[in-house]
Amino acid sequence: MLIAAMSRRLNDDVDYATFRKAWLPDETVPGDPRTRVFSALNVEDPRELFTLALIEHAEPADIPAWMARLTPIEERRHERIKHLVGEPTLNAVYQVVAEDDLSQPITE
Repeated sequence: MLIAAMSRRLNDDVDYATFRKAWLPDETVPGDPRTRVFSALNVEDPRELFTLALIEHAEPADIPAWMARLTPIEERRHERIKHLVGEPTLNAVYQVVAEDDLSQPITE
């Protein structure tokens, strides 16, 4: 599994509802590997926005192919939101190497 993570800051005069309206994609692509996307605001600073996308059925080698399909949609989204948020302080794709439930004992 892969995850894509992005952290950015809403501009002073922008609330999350305004950002979300502009952020929502204007079309979907069949087979988009981003099966779930979580958006979260920092509880201590609600202008700090963190987005995490689960990419459950892809490998790192698949990234160029699906990015080629998604780039036109992502470029349109970027144009709609660029005046609402600052540049990302984090924008990366990671390969999951462990998943743990910390409410349960973890055995090696």
